[in-house]
Amino acid sequence: MGDILIRNLDDAVIAALKRRADSNGRSLQAELHLELSKSVHAQTKAEFIARSRRLREAADMSKLDGESWTWIREDRDGR
Repeated sequence: MGDILIRNLDDAVIAALKRRADSNGRSLQAELHLELSKSVHAQTKAEFIARSRRLREAADMSKLDGESWTWIREDRDGR
């Protein structure tokens, strides 16, 4: 696993992160690890949702107001 060094972080931000870590019963490192992991997961989930929406918008949904058996019948009759 890699390491990350963050320079010139505001002292108030560091203090707030330490307080949050203490209130959650974690070390500062554990708190930051969790927050970074959640951030990446949230980004991945948001990308998935956005891609799903784009695919849904691009799909031809015009036949969705019928029954599935009619689509099967149309497919069979068309062969």
